[in-house]
Amino acid sequence: MGRKAKEVLKDLVLMKSTSEDDLRPIVGYVSDMLKSLGLKPQYYGERKYPAIVAQHRKGGVVLSGHLDTVPHGTGWKFEDGRCVGNRLYGRGACDMKAGCTAILLAAEELAERDVPFSLCLTTDEETTMLGAAAAAKTAAIRTAPAVLVAEPTDFDIVVKEKGLLQFSMMTKGVAAHASTPALGDNAIVKMLKLLSKAEDLQRIPKNPNNEMTMCVDTIRGGTRINVIPDECVAEIDVRYPPPMSTQKVLAALRKRIGKKGYMIEILHELGPVETDPKSRAVTILKQVIGQGARVTSVPYATEMVMFRNSNKTLMVCGPGDSDICHCNDEYVDIRQIDTAVRLYTEYCSRMA
Repeated sequence: MGRKAKEVLKDLVLMKSTSEDDLRPIVGYVSDMLKSLGLKPQYYGERKYPAIVAQHRKGGVVLSGHLDTVPHGTGWKFEDGRCVGNRLYGRGACDMKAGCTAILLAAEELAERDVPFSLCLTTDEETTMLGAAAAAKTAAIRTAPAVLVAEPTDFDIVVKEKGLLQFSMMTKGVAAHASTPALGDNAIVKMLKLLSKAEDLQRIPKNPNNEMTMCVDTIRGGTRINVIPDECVAEIDVRYPPPMSTQKVLAALRKRIGKKGYMIEILHELGPVETDPKSRAVTILKQVIGQGARVTSVPYATEMVMFRNSNKTLMVCGPGDSDICHCNDEYVDIRQIDTAVRLYTEYCSRMA
């Protein structure tokens, strides 16, 4: 299996699949693999960024992953597709073409054994997740005993994800010549005063996985060094645990900075997700992996959130280390793919 895992993963890694790339080659590659197994891939979402859903018999576990990646970046020591020992390097090797490789190879095993299963592979997870939202409406996902997202977790079982709120905050002022600041009203100074009032919300908590974090990540204001700025915009990213909501996050902010003197625009939001850690689906997965597997939570969002209105039994578990996602010299240990294939095959068999 190791050689095949290496071959498929290298093929996928060498196919560029950011939101700016032509995704037809990688969609065609995956579709051809599925058709060779006797499956009939169906396509959902936007035509340019399709979600691929294929089902073998009804009522099986859904194995889910995304084929798209973030941009490559510069400063790499290893070229994409290079193998050093058991590591294969390249953008997307860990996040999450390793998981997709494991899904495809597990599908081969499961189809041969005639075990019910479905798979969902998307191409816009790193941007909009609209493909997963469209795929979530299919019977394959709605009726599945569980949806397992194969994002890298080093085979820990993630049952809880924090919610996401991204918003902009704008302050307005009055422009004037910098030599006569009394004639103006500095929008940047206004913004700094507001952000300082919410300083406690921006502190890094002791347990970031289970507590809210708030980060001011961009700030724009002013036009020239000798002009009092009449506008300032800060973009803020918040990750919050259940049972918090967007409304509760904004209420906490307003409690500190007041309700006047600024404007807020919500840019993007995703609710938190949580699966019962004592559910049958989680218990069986833990048995398959081994009692050493941790049942845990993460501070980031995956496509698990897009399935929550269609299926209540959602988990993330896959090959690779999440700490090296989106980093230079991203890699995965190919042996973990073989492990994932074995685990997914056994899990789907037991859940069937």
